[in-house]
Amino acid sequence: MKKFGKKQLVLASMVLALGAAVYLNWQFAGVNKLPVGDTSSTVSELGAAQLVNNTYVETVSDDLKQRLSSGSSSTAFSEARLNRQNSRDEAMEMLDEVLESVEADSDAKKEAVEQASAIAQNILKETNVENLLQAKGYKETVAYLSGEECSVVVAGEIKAEDTLIIQEVVMDQTGLSADKITIIPAK
Repeated sequence: MKKFGKKQLVLASMVLALGAAVYLNWQFAGVNKLPVGDTSSTVSELGAAQLVNNTYVETVSDDLKQRLSSGSSSTAFSEARLNRQNSRDEAMEMLDEVLESVEADSDAKKEAVEQASAIAQNILKETNVENLLQAKGYKETVAYLSGEECSVVVAGEIKAEDTLIIQEVVMDQTGLSADKITIIPAK
């Protein structure tokens, strides 16, 4: 009968640890719904965020276009950024409630952490896009990441070369393909 050496015991423990990790990942990767309050809204504003089926979704409306066509572009862009931040703050508050809730199960808490991480990543990417576009000469821009799509509102007229520059910046910062990027000129 053969004795097990040190290497075999280490290898066996590594296999067991890997199996446990796979099992735990499988357990926590369920499709349970995130228990949040009522997120229905009758008015969709630029930057409005909501949680739908465990997915963070931001919506962009025509409200910004209407405000920009009225002539107050700087104010409209400021309001758009403020609305985006307020809606994200509300979404983060809902996620915090889930994390602090005693009744929430570990799957819901894990999903809340993932949602918060996605929001933070979107904020970083949007800020990078806006800052880089401003550095390239676009004075007023607002970027919105929603899932696997990005909408960029740019003040002024957009020419073909502007479209390529904006797409390049967005693709570089977000990793999205050009067909997932919408550029909205605000005149």
